[in-house]
Amino acid sequence: MTEGRNWNRVQTTMAVIIIFMILGFAGLYFWEPDDAVSFTKHGTVGIIEVYGVVDESYQAYILSSAVEEALNDNDVKAVVLEIDSPGGSAYLIEQVYLDLLELKTEKPIVASISMALSGGYYIAVAADHVYTLPSAMVGNVGVIGTGPGWIVPSETTLETGPNKITGFSPEKFPFDLTTVLQSFSDAVETGRGDALNIPMSTVTKGSIWMGVDAVEDGLADEVGSLQTAIKYAAELANLEDYDVESLVARVAESYEAIEITYPSIAELNEKNPPPAIYYLYLPEQIYAQSETPANQTESMNVTSIRGDVLVDMSHGNAISPWILDAFARLVTEEGMVVGYSDSWSNIEDALNETKALVIACPTQYYSNEEYEKINSWVIRGGTLILLGDASADFLSVYTLQAPLNSLSEHWGIHYGNGYLYNLEENYGYYRNIIVDDIRDSFLSEGVDELVFYTAGPVYSASRGYMTTSTHTYDSVTERPGEYDVVAIYKLGDQKVIAFGDMTWLMEPYVNAADNYRLLENLVEAIASD
Repeated sequence: MTEGRNWNRVQTTMAVIIIFMILGFAGLYFWEPDDAVSFTKHGTVGIIEVYGVVDESYQAYILSSAVEEALNDNDVKAVVLEIDSPGGSAYLIEQVYLDLLELKTEKPIVASISMALSGGYYIAVAADHVYTLPSAMVGNVGVIGTGPGWIVPSETTLETGPNKITGFSPEKFPFDLTTVLQSFSDAVETGRGDALNIPMSTVTKGSIWMGVDAVEDGLADEVGSLQTAIKYAAELANLEDYDVESLVARVAESYEAIEITYPSIAELNEKNPPPAIYYLYLPEQIYAQSETPANQTESMNVTSIRGDVLVDMSHGNAISPWILDAFARLVTEEGMVVGYSDSWSNIEDALNETKALVIACPTQYYSNEEYEKINSWVIRGGTLILLGDASADFLSVYTLQAPLNSLSEHWGIHYGNGYLYNLEENYGYYRNIIVDDIRDSFLSEGVDELVFYTAGPVYSASRGYMTTSTHTYDSVTERPGEYDVVAIYKLGDQKVIAFGDMTWLMEPYVNAADNYRLLENLVEAIASD
């Protein structure tokens, strides 16, 4: 009897053990800890090709549709972005980027870069992991804006507000560009996180990294090919075997790799009339060819107009009554008259009757005889005002500052060919430099701070009278330092005043900081002679 009970106990114990074993195996089969790796037997790695300049709505629509395919197709387990793009229109790039962020919450994304510049890189930083070819071009984080202009209103075409046609205030538009740049910067900082090995202030300079350097500095994760990216995407999705399919091909009949052609600024303006904003890399020659000096006055045919202040237009000078409007208004209030002439012989005849001569951004050289004529007049007490500028709107890209230097150097004043910029202290835009080192002179009364727009450095035999901070860079030397933007040659009654920027004279820029007070001082100095 006892043996029977023992046998029953053994059987019961064995049964309990077997049950627990079955439950244990079942638990192992149906449950796994969070950090366990399980492999899906089969799935698809989708490819989204980002090719060329994305500046058409249909291109962004195709890319967003491909993202939607990846979201809705359960068989697509991971996505690879194949990027060969210099970027495009800001709002289109942002559309694609934000769609990818939605996809990223559901499925892994890996980027494969052969070129990802500006907006192309904006899209790349949406990925969980970034591969790049060794010689790929990566980065160029920044913004290009084609700003608003001014309108001459019509009585037959009516608008309901001062910015209805232009869209933005010309004075405030640079601040809007800085806001857009911050969005780009935030996306890079978020996407790259702790992998980024350099400060964002370096990234947002707009520099381009070669692929191997991009990996070293953290803009990309690894050097690798498209196939490397596909394999890694499959690993992230835990796929044992997988198909590879273009998701763009699903939504577009024809979307093949294309030869990248860079649009000029003129072509961009035709397609997207200003104001417009781009996350786009433009090679220098394309950018330069697009910039037509808007203020050249060679064809104005202004002859033999005399005045207390004479404006030289005889040497292909980039000056117009529009630029000098605020100046002319103050001159008139002082009881004087501004005259213009595109004939040098007429200027010579009129010099003895004028108080001041304005020479702005000439494109033709001054002869020694012309200098001698001007110098004789300066010695007799005339005021020579030289206006240089580093902007392509006023400057000939072929001669740069050389024609102006052919005259200014006789008084120990030399214009540098570069432009000045300050990434730390600026007026809403890196080329809008703030000048607050003001030396005492007849121009300095009431002037504590100035804003100059794409100014060039002015070197002189004596120290300059208005100087930038030490954080200012020259685009040619690429060295920080204190750069003069206003120089004065004064000897007895002789006065030669040299400015490194012309835009500060124009409305509305003349109203920034103490610019208007500087202009008042200039006109008062002329009137007092």
